[in-house]
Amino acid sequence: MFSLNEIEVTGKRAARGAGLPWGIAEEAGKAARWLVERGLPGPRLLAEVLTRNDGRDYADLAPVSDQGTWQAPSGRLCPLIAGAALADRASELAAGGEIALAATSLPLLLAPYAACVAGQTGAAIEIGWTGATLTLMPDGCAIVAEGDALTVRSAEHVYCRRARAIPAAMTFTADRDVDADTWSRLGDFAQRTFAPATEASRLAGAGAGLTDND
Repeated sequence: MFSLNEIEVTGKRAARGAGLPWGIAEEAGKAARWLVERGLPGPRLLAEVLTRNDGRDYADLAPVSDQGTWQAPSGRLCPLIAGAALADRASELAAGGEIALAATSLPLLLAPYAACVAGQTGAAIEIGWTGATLTLMPDGCAIVAEGDALTVRSAEHVYCRRARAIPAAMTFTADRDVDADTWSRLGDFAQRTFAPATEASRLAGAGAGLTDND
């Protein structure tokens, strides 16, 4: 079991190690933590999307608008990049606008960004895809999902809009257990943020190096 802070920091470093800009990486760590606080597998989803997108150019995963629908040149939107873009459209969503997203990997990772919009604007925001609907409110959230729809690996159509009905907020219990494989994958990505040791850095580090202190 890990602390929420460990999950957030490791998630941030992993996202940065996977090549995302620091700002988006920081939000990715917060997204993983937000999901964990609601009993959802944030670290696993983060590790999966980073693995899936490893080596791909940012521009291939970022949304471009085609006839009003966001799409990715690579064929599947990255929810971390698309989520940050949704947060940038907070005022539009709060005013009643709707954003449609084409094929999106791990769409549950969009939820923390929609929650951020709700918190910033005071408006309830709804996101959904086949079999799953989440309503993010300034003071909580509500989830309706069928089977495994909530954690699908990809969704062909996702929408984000101001909620048309306000359900009662649900109570959640944080789940800070992270399986060993997930934590290892996140750690591998995070390790990339550390510069490899050079002979000079080793000599300047702890210990005597080549100097005889005796």
